[in-house]
Amino acid sequence: MKFWIYLERDLNELQYHFEKIFKVDNLYRDYENVWEWIESSDRKSDFYLNISRPHDWEKGMYDKPIMITVESNTKVNLNEAEIAHKIKKELNCIVFAGEIFADENDNPIIKEKREY
Repeated sequence: MKFWIYLERDLNELQYHFEKIFKVDNLYRDYENVWEWIESSDRKSDFYLNISRPHDWEKGMYDKPIMITVESNTKVNLNEAEIAHKIKKELNCIVFAGEIFADENDNPIIKEKREY
């Protein structure tokens, strides 16, 4: 299940909020030359999370979406609307759900979009 949001905040500021939203304590932040991300360190919790956005070595590229992938590690049914509303409430932002991916130049391509 994929979501995305636009925030002018760095990912390291958001880790706590995603831990609170998904009730997990296994997230870590990392980065490389183009992308930064917060990800589950293992699959022991109910959810596997990958939260990523391009960056410019100093800060996140705030005009690019923060892409949030949520997968169930158990038989927990994922409810798109429920997850979107939790993200929206915690981060006070518009949440999009649907199909998004990065092209070969790391630009977001949106194929399907629902707004919460």
